[in-house]
Parts: sequence; C-alpha cells; structure tokens
Amino acid sequence: MAVLSIEGNGLLEKTAVYYNGSQISGIKEIFVNLDEDGTFDALIQYEGTDKELYTKQVFEDYLNNIKIVSPSFTEEESKMMQLFTIDSDGSISGTTLFLNEEQLEGVVRALIHIKATKNESNFLSFLKKKDIVDSETIFKASLTFRYSEDVVETEDIFL
Repeated sequence: MAVLSIEGNGLLEKTAVYYNGSQISGIKEIFVNLDEDGTFDALIQYEGTDKELYTKQVFEDYLNNIKIVSPSFTEEESKMMQLFTIDSDGSISGTTLFLNEEQLEGVVRALIHIKATKNESNFLSFLKKKDIVDSETIFKASLTFRYSEDVVETEDIFL
C-alpha cells in the first residue's frame, strides 16, 4: 500500500505533494485518473536526487531517489488548504479516497493533472486512454460523485 496526498489551495505555488507521509520535491508532473469502470492511471514524473528524470506508476513502482523535504506549510497555513489523499494497493478495489482526512463515498471518478514545468518527455504515453488529457492542463483536480437517483456532479477539489 502506498499513500499519495496533495495539499493546496488551487494554485501551483501553494501545493505540496506527500508520498507515504513525507513531503517530496522535484515533481514535474502528476496524473491520476481513477473511475468506477476500472481505469487506474496514477503516474508521477520527478527529478531524483541523482538529477535523473523518473516516470513511475505511483502505487506500483518503487519511487527511487525521490527528494524528501521539510514541510512547506505551517499548521496554520495547512488549515487554509485542502488535503486530498489516495491510499491504494494499485487497484480500484484496494483504493480509498479522503478529503481533509474524511473518507469520501460515492466517488465515480477522480481526475488530477498537475504539471509543474513544461517538459517535452513522453510522460503520458503510459496511458491507455490518451484522449482524456488536455495537453495544456497545468492544474486540474476534480472528483465526480454519484448521488441518489443517479445524479452525477463534478466538483473541484482545491477551490
């Protein structure tokens, strides 16, 4: 099991990423697409401590040479942010989503795409469904919920 958390307020410069409880840096891009039909894409691209560029499946691969840093936000600043967490074994059935430490129910899709810098790598070539990605997206994070009577609504996570 791995835990990926993203804390922020919707602005790239006010966003922190945590992997298994430690804040990490050097992130170039994160893409997460989970849906009720079994889609499970969770990719991260980062510059390692050895200055090499790595592209990994977040919940399946070992994130070697990842840069661990001290927390960016104070407790007071954190209270003003949203904290979205994915706890997963790499499968839809083994995945739990949390928003501000409260477990989410009724989620039919989670889509996160954060691109910290422009890069020309083949990062998204790992995806099975390439048509869902807007190549100009810099910060997108939304959850789609199914409510009673089959009402479906999409909400931004960090706004």
